[in-house]
Amino acid sequence: MILVLLLFLLFPASAFAVTPVDFAGGYALEVEPGFPLQRLELPLEVYNSSVRSDLGDLRVFNAAGEEVPMHLRRMAPASVPPVSLPMFRLGVPGEGRDFDVRLQVRVSERGSVVETLVRPPDEENRLILLDATAAKAGLGVLRFVLGEGSVMLRVAVRGSDDLSTWHDAGGGVLARMEHGSGRILQDRIALSGRAWKYYTVTGTQDLSALESASGELGAAQAERRFAPLAGTLVAPDTYECVLPAGLPADLLDLGETDNAVLGVEVLAPDGDGWRQSSRGVLFRTTVDGQRLMGEGLALRVNQGRFRIVLQGMSAPLRIGWLPHELVFMVQGEGPFTLAVGNPSVQPGPELLARMLDHGGSSTPMGRAALGAWRTLGGEERLKPPLAYTKVALWAVLGLGVALLGAMAWHLARGLDGTGRS
Repeated sequence: MILVLLLFLLFPASAFAVTPVDFAGGYALEVEPGFPLQRLELPLEVYNSSVRSDLGDLRVFNAAGEEVPMHLRRMAPASVPPVSLPMFRLGVPGEGRDFDVRLQVRVSERGSVVETLVRPPDEENRLILLDATAAKAGLGVLRFVLGEGSVMLRVAVRGSDDLSTWHDAGGGVLARMEHGSGRILQDRIALSGRAWKYYTVTGTQDLSALESASGELGAAQAERRFAPLAGTLVAPDTYECVLPAGLPADLLDLGETDNAVLGVEVLAPDGDGWRQSSRGVLFRTTVDGQRLMGEGLALRVNQGRFRIVLQGMSAPLRIGWLPHELVFMVQGEGPFTLAVGNPSVQPGPELLARMLDHGGSSTPMGRAALGAWRTLGGEERLKPPLAYTKVALWAVLGLGVALLGAMAWHLARGLDGTGRS
């Protein structure tokens, strides 16, 4: 009997089946007909409604209030290392004329550049050939290592598959400048159009500051989402910010502004104080008609609470993240509801995870849309969870003391009766 009571008390309430009224509210889900599996990119309002850092309080219910299988996954792109691009300096292209490298390059049977047969003048070089034949997929970005000191280069990029016919592939400004709050660095050129086996980089200035080059694959990736960042002023030039617990924000960047250079220091909670998490320069400006825009600053904070210290003229900020994708099964009759908001509810069973991991992700899926919000269990569900384990232990301890007292009392009565007989 004691064992049964103990198991009952230690069994968490969250292990019982949940219903829609166990959550504060929910969003109607509009499904695309004809697909048993539906996918939904979580919008910002869902992150705002969740009260768990792991988004474990999300459930999907059908019209009968039955929980349907679902799986929550991060829409992060696969981590692919950059491809090193051999660099060959070819010289100065003719003024006002197109360049021709057909007779200057020798390639292997696989198409890789073996050597260039014409060497550049010693005084300067304005034409560089990049060999991208080792890339297993099309490149989306060229990234360069810039030499020390201040650098400002406007370059044009062209591509070819045969070293004979060349096509425009991109262009922009490469820059490295020292700033009072840090360093401005723009070391990448986005490629436009199709991918090529070979690229040339030309400039109106000496390109000897380009020390090496690499390529980043341009495969389709999850699109980063952004939202304006607001904070509370807690000290001069220092703002404290709090983000939704489950929002996977990992980037801090400038918001809507045309010209700004801003030094930023990010502080993360550390006991009773704060420690530096990251520091850098955010910039966005136009130089000679070319846009200079930084990649933002990595945001590494826990529980969405951090401080930012601004150095320079204030400018609007924004946060960026790669969203989660919710996949659920259309099981039972609709309409379907995405319920959210209960800190005591633990993550549900991952019934779809195994299927999606074994090729199910290639199955055609409908695109669900988030509908209107409606109240389910109300704000009462947002209260912090009761410490069930602590309560259970105290209850078991109290029960054990009571049982021991009862046993001692019965034993004493028995001994007393034996003595009188």
